[in-house]
Amino acid sequence: MTISLAEATEIRARESQLRIVAADASAAISLVRGMGAVQARNLLRFGPGRTYEQVARLLDKALAKSGTCGHGGDTLVVAGGTATAVDDIVRIRRKAHGVADWISSPASDVTITLRPQGLVATDEQQRADSAPSEPAPTRHAENPAELRVRDALYDVIDPDLGVNVVDLGFVREITLDEAGEVTIVMTLTSAACPLTEVMERNISAVLSDQVRAFRLQWEWLPSWKPSDISADGREQLQAIGFSHF
Repeated sequence: MTISLAEATEIRARESQLRIVAADASAAISLVRGMGAVQARNLLRFGPGRTYEQVARLLDKALAKSGTCGHGGDTLVVAGGTATAVDDIVRIRRKAHGVADWISSPASDVTITLRPQGLVATDEQQRADSAPSEPAPTRHAENPAELRVRDALYDVIDPDLGVNVVDLGFVREITLDEAGEVTIVMTLTSAACPLTEVMERNISAVLSDQVRAFRLQWEWLPSWKPSDISADGREQLQAIGFSHF
């Protein structure tokens, strides 16, 4: 079965009438946005500081859904969410001798969105990506030695997507100086992505017998976009089961 990239990499949990004030739910989401899902749930439930048990339970629901998408809870990040006030929850409180009164509790329509670490982009980042961006910086034409380094980087695979970093559009520029040191300008899906250290280790392993020394220069602007993926990269993603990216 073929699934879209969004369907495979975004987990949403929603409660249309969660017993919490909308402002508090929004504060809870803002508190944990960009945080690992398990860590976020524990913070909301146990603190330190103010706790938000209702939103923690909604995160429980999202984490329970994550298994159907093939993701462990420890690989997911809180990408964002929304909270909108709705009608209060009203119930009858019955007392002795047939006496009763009404109890109302504030309620909100709350949604939490989780995404895998390798594809994390918060709602704010996605809105920023949709805005007109600055022109991409001019890149120099790579010489044969620099192109050999680029060829070697085809062996570096993104651990979340299963496609090499070159075809994913993560490698932006390679420069070899007179001393033989290579500078690799790279990006990832977002600055919040926790894979920078993993990438450095994997690149070091690939280039250990290729170059004298190298350094990675992370570049987050302009932001990475799915359109940066090469045609070969799209074919590889489709072979894995992703589409509509």
